[in-house]
Amino acid sequence: MTQLNTIAFRVFPSPDTNDHEVKIFVDGESFIDKHWPDMMGMDPGDLLSYRELVPRDQAHASAVVRCGCGIVGCGSASVRISAQGDRVTWDSWQGDTGELPAPTLVFARGQYMQAVEEAVEDHSWETPDRTASRLLVSLIDQEVLAPENLTFQWASGRIRDKALTISLAGPPSHHQILVHVSWNGEPPSVIARKAADLLKRDPSEWLDVNWNGEAAPPFDGPGWRR
Repeated sequence: MTQLNTIAFRVFPSPDTNDHEVKIFVDGESFIDKHWPDMMGMDPGDLLSYRELVPRDQAHASAVVRCGCGIVGCGSASVRISAQGDRVTWDSWQGDTGELPAPTLVFARGQYMQAVEEAVEDHSWETPDRTASRLLVSLIDQEVLAPENLTFQWASGRIRDKALTISLAGPPSHHQILVHVSWNGEPPSVIARKAADLLKRDPSEWLDVNWNGEAAPPFDGPGWRR
């Protein structure tokens, strides 16, 4: 009988990239360090979710490795995740230029699902800004943003000192809108609520906004600047 693999996901801070990385341990060894020592794990926000890691009715690809510079678009690797019966399989590793030499991994479904649940539900590694960002996601009212052609992308406390920054995809011809909410030591739950409440107001009332795009946004307010 073929020996089954075991898997675990662990989050580590990454000072060089100003974020965190998810290291994948297979049979007790760091899989990324073993096969791609010049690369690194994904940021937790990009990988640690049931949607990314739980097998679906049809096999799906999930990016689990990124370039060592921290930028996914600079280079990444994905794996095909599938399941049959009580087995979960990782295979068909793909990089930006094609198939990658990496082994097929087969896990017992029970062990795999437990590892995913433990990783997704564990927030002990979070810094205050990561906690605030996670809480904000659950508070965002997309129905309020949608009529303005705005879509929530991410939030971070690492963009500007003493501020929580929310990135929004803007209307056509606008690449990114950054909304800054002052943060003076309030608990993460308080700043998350403060940011969510701000986004419910008319965008023209937002007090501290940067935008990037081909043309000025269709919002008129003193807090908007390029």
